[in-house]
Amino acid sequence: MDLLRKNFSILILLLCAAAISSTAFGRDHSRDWGELRGVVDRTQSDLQAASGLQHGDKQRARVQHAQDDLSKLDRKLVKGKFDKEAFEHSLGALKSILNHNTLPVSGRDALMRDLSQLQAAFERR
Repeated sequence: MDLLRKNFSILILLLCAAAISSTAFGRDHSRDWGELRGVVDRTQSDLQAASGLQHGDKQRARVQHAQDDLSKLDRKLVKGKFDKEAFEHSLGALKSILNHNTLPVSGRDALMRDLSQLQAAFERR
């Protein structure tokens, strides 16, 4: 659990640093994908909150995999680029968690909402 928190903290710091450096060099493309990035951020938070009941290495690995995929997607979005492969991997990782992990009801509901909103934000792009 502590390792997961540490990794999540590092991820947040890296995302903030990427956003600051992008703005500092006059390449603020984040507004181009702002809605999708907002859903990615909320999904990351929901994954972190739902991970409290993870039992076993496979469940933790699925959460870590989803967080990594979402982070890869966001790194591209910060640069104003959409990576369809990273997007599809993120959706697949979320579906895998929903299908296989032990989750509290509120966590499952939040992740299902996130999955739906990720798809809707992509369709509206």
